[in-house]
Amino acid sequence: MPRPITQYRVFIGSPGGLEEERRAFREAIEKFNRDHADHAGAMFAPVACEDALPGNGRPQDLINQDLMTCDYAVFLFHDRWGSPAGADGRVGTEEEWDLAQDLRTQAKIRNIVLFFKNVPSNQLKDPSNQLEKLLAFKRRIEAEKQHLFKTYDDCPAFTGFLNSLLADWLRDHGKPLPDMAARPVMASGATEAKGDTPTARFWINKAYALLKESSGDFNLQNALFCADQAKAAASSEEDWSHAASLSAMAHYHLKNFSAAIEKLDSIVARFGDAPEAALREQVARALFNKGLTLGQLNRSEEEIAVYDTVLARFGDAPETALRASVARALFNKGVRLGQLNRSEEAIAVYDAVLARFGDAPEAALREQVAMALFNKGVRLGQLNRSEEEIAVYDTVLARFGAAPEAALRERVAKALVNKGVTLGGLKRHKEANAAFDEAIKRFGDAPEAELQKLVETAKSLKKK
Repeated sequence: MPRPITQYRVFIGSPGGLEEERRAFREAIEKFNRDHADHAGAMFAPVACEDALPGNGRPQDLINQDLMTCDYAVFLFHDRWGSPAGADGRVGTEEEWDLAQDLRTQAKIRNIVLFFKNVPSNQLKDPSNQLEKLLAFKRRIEAEKQHLFKTYDDCPAFTGFLNSLLADWLRDHGKPLPDMAARPVMASGATEAKGDTPTARFWINKAYALLKESSGDFNLQNALFCADQAKAAASSEEDWSHAASLSAMAHYHLKNFSAAIEKLDSIVARFGDAPEAALREQVARALFNKGLTLGQLNRSEEEIAVYDTVLARFGDAPETALRASVARALFNKGVRLGQLNRSEEAIAVYDAVLARFGDAPEAALREQVAMALFNKGVRLGQLNRSEEEIAVYDTVLARFGAAPEAALRERVAKALVNKGVTLGGLKRHKEANAAFDEAIKRFGDAPEAELQKLVETAKSLKKK
């Protein structure tokens, strides 16, 4: 049965020398349509200068007319600026760029994005006149911070970014074109706040939403852009710290770990002695996240030392948020010690979590206690202390067996399965089957995928 398809025209503008990318642009859009867009009732149509029909007048005018019919515009640059296309001395791509900005400001085009291909260092040391003009344009784009841009190394990298971009645009399929009249152009995914200048809180909310969605590098780059805008617009210490934290998070997910640590260190350096509760919370979170990031770099001893710093600074803090940071730091320290085969030390750390927070009523702390108990059981098992291991799993069941929270239910299920495995290893098959049966009975109808996996494991391990 026929169904409506909405076509979105995507313009590509570039000086010469990027023929490979222009071919890849068309091929990537056609493949994206087949794989994704068509199923959603949409289609992206590539529009390039080579598609302009011959006619009377200046060729660039025909290209400009095509651009005026487009929904999106992509501009590519490498080491050329181009040749003048008209009497005013502007090159063709410059005319297209100026027109695209006007269209975006008038809310006649949905989005424009720039891509800059990295230039070899030897060319940068002695740039041509063409490259000098292009570099001046790029510096202007970077300084104005009005448009989303991306640098890339080669054609596959460009098409990867383009696919993420198309996915972002497909999610906007069916939404009305945003009214951008008389407003600055924002990064992809960001709309203008009320008033002339977006506030730091506006950018913080945008960065947070993009990080929460976290669907590919393009969203993360958008989040980084928004976080940096928030830092620049921050009028309070709290907003600045939130923006720096979001910037660090974006760098972390982009695997720019050194940059993430630099951002986290800036929070600690700036607010390490701050008495305000909100800033103390930001410092504790920054230290914890620094530990996580060091772990990604396999700098284990430094990671452990950072968790110890969290404990030293905030171990006596009464605030729930700070207590949660201390509990997470202790738990992660135990995990890292276990990975280093320092099981006795890991068990001691888990015991510290239990001693400090075992009776805490707060949900975040109860979850850390349940995880610490379970991990303690695992470590005892690795030390062949099976009876103590089983006793710990029974403690998990006794403390959290009736808990409704998904995270706690998962720990209970894992404790029952692990208890069954350990009992089976001791040839106590009847007791092992009882543990597996308990897991199946409790969680057999659970909708959570992880619980269903554990139920299937319990079923497969039962002795006939």
